[in-house]
Amino acid sequence: MSSNSDSKSVSPWTQPESTYPQTGLAVYNSITKSKVSFVPKDGNNVSWYGCGPTVYDASHMGHACNYMTFDIIRRIMEDYLNYDLNVVMNITDIDDKIIVRARQKHLLQKYQEQQDVLTKQAVEDVESAFFSFVKEKLGALIANVSEWNAFALSTGNGKDQAFTNGDPKMTMYYSAAEAAASAIKTAHENVAGGKTGKEELAALLSASEDVVALWLDKRLGSTVTEHRIFRDLAAYWEKDFFEDMDALNVRRPNVLTRVSEFVPEIVRFVQRIIDNGYAYESEGSVFFDVAAFDGKNGHFYAKLEPTAKGNQRRQEDGEGSLSVHSSSKRSHSDFALWKASKPGEPAWPSPWGSGRPGWHIECSVMASEILGPHIDMHTGGIDLAFPHHDNEMAQSEACFENHQWVSYFLHAGHLHIEGSKMSKSLKNFVTIKEALKKNTARQIRILFLLSQWDSNLYYDSNSMEGAISVERTFSNFFTNTNALLREFRLRQEDSDGTRRFQGPELELMEALNDTKGRVHAALLDSFDTPLAMRALQEIIARTNIYLQRGRASIDPQIVESVALYVTKIVRVFGLVNDGVGSSIGWGLGSVGSDGGAPVDRESIVLPLANVLSNFRDAVRDIALAGGDKKALLSLCDKVRDQDLPDLGIIIDDHGDGRALVKFADPELLRREREQREAEEDARRQKKDAQARENEAKRQLRLQKAKLSPADMFRTPEMRLLYSDWDESGLPTKDSEGADLTKSKLKKLSKEQAAQDKLHSEYRNYLQYSSIAARALRRVVKPELCSEVAKREGVAIKFAKWDNGKAGASNPVPVIETRAKAEN
Repeated sequence: MSSNSDSKSVSPWTQPESTYPQTGLAVYNSITKSKVSFVPKDGNNVSWYGCGPTVYDASHMGHACNYMTFDIIRRIMEDYLNYDLNVVMNITDIDDKIIVRARQKHLLQKYQEQQDVLTKQAVEDVESAFFSFVKEKLGALIANVSEWNAFALSTGNGKDQAFTNGDPKMTMYYSAAEAAASAIKTAHENVAGGKTGKEELAALLSASEDVVALWLDKRLGSTVTEHRIFRDLAAYWEKDFFEDMDALNVRRPNVLTRVSEFVPEIVRFVQRIIDNGYAYESEGSVFFDVAAFDGKNGHFYAKLEPTAKGNQRRQEDGEGSLSVHSSSKRSHSDFALWKASKPGEPAWPSPWGSGRPGWHIECSVMASEILGPHIDMHTGGIDLAFPHHDNEMAQSEACFENHQWVSYFLHAGHLHIEGSKMSKSLKNFVTIKEALKKNTARQIRILFLLSQWDSNLYYDSNSMEGAISVERTFSNFFTNTNALLREFRLRQEDSDGTRRFQGPELELMEALNDTKGRVHAALLDSFDTPLAMRALQEIIARTNIYLQRGRASIDPQIVESVALYVTKIVRVFGLVNDGVGSSIGWGLGSVGSDGGAPVDRESIVLPLANVLSNFRDAVRDIALAGGDKKALLSLCDKVRDQDLPDLGIIIDDHGDGRALVKFADPELLRREREQREAEEDARRQKKDAQARENEAKRQLRLQKAKLSPADMFRTPEMRLLYSDWDESGLPTKDSEGADLTKSKLKKLSKEQAAQDKLHSEYRNYLQYSSIAARALRRVVKPELCSEVAKREGVAIKFAKWDNGKAGASNPVPVIETRAKAEN
């Protein structure tokens, strides 16, 4: 067995060995900070523990990133590399966040139930909560809203760098205070105006929820004692979490554990660590003794982030907001295995008194109870590496007195939203349900497939557009291939002795084999899905070029081989829902396949029958009305462009006169159509705005043209600048009576000459406007005006005042010359 250095700067790690044939998979291991060969301890069986959610709020895109990333890795290992996985995931339903959120929610709801309407007392309560919040979170002593306004001004409305001092939480706290201040002001006005109904009360409490909940919890939190209050909140959000995971097509774990179900096991685990000399009791709590563990009996603390040892702030963040840092705690590096419960916190019996588990010990116990003292894989977000995962490994190895509780630690990268790291605690997050309103689960999964799983991932409009474009490439390929194969099988005839599989087909087959090798190598190289996705896109592009030869010059079978392979890999990646049949593509046609569930044929056929019936009725009406060819073609276009796409059917017209019938996801087609319509609407609005701007310029030019060059420098505004003019109206002296300089006179003379030309055009226009009007009244199309003008004795060109270019839209007639002497 090989082992790396055990120096203090490098985490010790031993390469597992096995006589069982290996796949050749290498994974990036957070312990070694390098790619290492993946070798399970038990043949082909892989034990895998994944950190589950702390269920106190809605799941967000950070959760989607973590669980979809490891779902992709799980599917590659399970469906492509054929490992036998035993995946265990926990639900943290005992935690400081859950306790605080449950108490606050309960107390806020109870307070609102006690208030029938908006009262002066309710407003004063919210004010008290507001003042307390501002003092505690923003460090400001204020006694009224006016003082708040002065404070807001002094901090640049919470944006001054000196105020935030680089702490993003300050911005969040300021926003909460600002919302409460505005609501309090409105509430005072409502009370003064007699608007004191339930709606007004609800508006006040909703806007100031963050400050009021904190105030209530400080005053009454210790009175909340029922376990049900904490359990109900966790159960609600656990159900919501799995609804989101199902919507994202994330496979559920083989074993699901909850902390509340393992409290006796946690107590025994903690006692064993104490017995081994690595933990101690203090005032009803039990702390892990880092100094007693690190470097003793071959143990190593902080394997994932050795440089974070002694980082007090990060260690305290991991302890939770309700932790009491006992004076008997031997070192700030020590962390809680068991917490003595205070009033208002759930409690369970233990040898050290009533209390509850520490956060880190929960995962160690649940993972070990199911998977034993050694685990092949442990996964989670990179933000949990220290202290959570480092503490997990330390306390587990302290319990079992072993040196490698986990062989491979895999961490998903941070998710960034619009350039900023996503954080629920900072309220900088997008819920999964919100994300699914904008994009499909497949599009979101493609986004993650296009990024390296252990690097930072970026979720924004640009990255999603890229994912949608990739999905469109795959979708078009699948629909084209299915349509081609469907037609091929319908029209298939006996062989005529002509060889069809020739040079181009052999080249495409060779390209397919090369793609298979590239994808396989990429997936073995620490699940390099971006490289694998590029290889798939390239073989699709290569096949599309082959298809351009035309249906008469291709062999559909090689195209089918490519499509089946691409489908196989995207199915492995989870882009096709589990349970969908083995058809090419996304599996849209798999409903009611042989051996499947009974099919309601009416519900499937009726929408298409309605389209056909409506089309038949409209064709009949056109025929009875005389058979307008244009109306008939327009009706055909409507069926092709609107009616059938709503059913997921695409009619693709080809130059050979035979249309190709394709099937696609109706929802995807609907979204694409809406996007096209939105883009067209945006272009139309831009065009209209440009037209309005041009018309405004034209009108301005027209108004300017009305002014005689002799009068252009004699307007009231100009008389403030000049005091004398020559016979042509050109200024000669400034307002003080001084002669203008030669350069000034030259500049003004040029301006007057330009105005003279413009005014001449205008006078010419006025002179012949009646002729132009008669000409325009007597013709339908502007291009016929020349004939009318000739008869009227003039030559007319069409121009716009804003640019003078002939043939512009909305032309203005301008008379150039007299064609006849008389008129």
